Amino acid sequence: MSIRNVGERLPAALLLVCLIAARGIIATKARANENRAQSPACQLVSFKAVLDAGDNFERELGGGLLFRVRSQKDPNWFLDIVPAEANTQDYIYPVNLPLRLNPNQTLGPGNGETVKSSLAHPHQMRFLLNRSDYDRVFGLIGNVLWSYQTSDPDKALTDYTNAVDDASKGWLKVTVSSYKTDAKGALTRIKLRVEITTPPDFQFAPHLNPFPWPCHP
Repeated sequence: MSIRNVGERLPAALLLVCLIAARGIIATKARANENRAQSPACQLVSFKAVLDAGDNFERELGGGLLFRVRSQKDPNWFLDIVPAEANTQDYIYPVNLPLRLNPNQTLGPGNGETVKSSLAHPHQMRFLLNRSDYDRVFGLIGNVLWSYQTSDPDKALTDYTNAVDDASKGWLKVTVSSYKTDAKGALTRIKLRVEITTPPDFQFAPHLNPFPWPCHP
């Protein structure tokens, strides 16, 4: 028997009740799926820092990693996350585009940014969590930057993208809440808030107290 025939045999009021019930079930399932998608499957820590021009900042994250804010000459500050035992290996750079002249790791002027344009928005970026993923991803960057030297440029990009997708990553968000400049417009002080999201199995340092947080897409 067709749905049309069933509808013709049911009283209109009963048919309306059935339709409302069906819509309710669908809406309930949709809300359940949405709640699962937004459930706090990761963890987050946050802290603040105040830096005067020339100051550096460093915070142990756990897992052998350090978060750093390093002063540069412009003046501005450069953000990175490095392993404590090999602090020249930047775990942010390999997994964020563009791979050339990316201003996102700089707080302040440089790479086409002014003081105002750089500090007016949060600086958000991914970072790697371990050495093996760093070695794998970093080892593929040369083929992407100089793809004309490879036999298959499309494969070079695909290999890099797949390696980034497969790597264990965290998410960094740095927001400058206020800043000061001198009479010439040069930065003299910044106040910033740092938020770091990781998978639940990442072991933060004892002085950091993570709480449940949704994973970043």
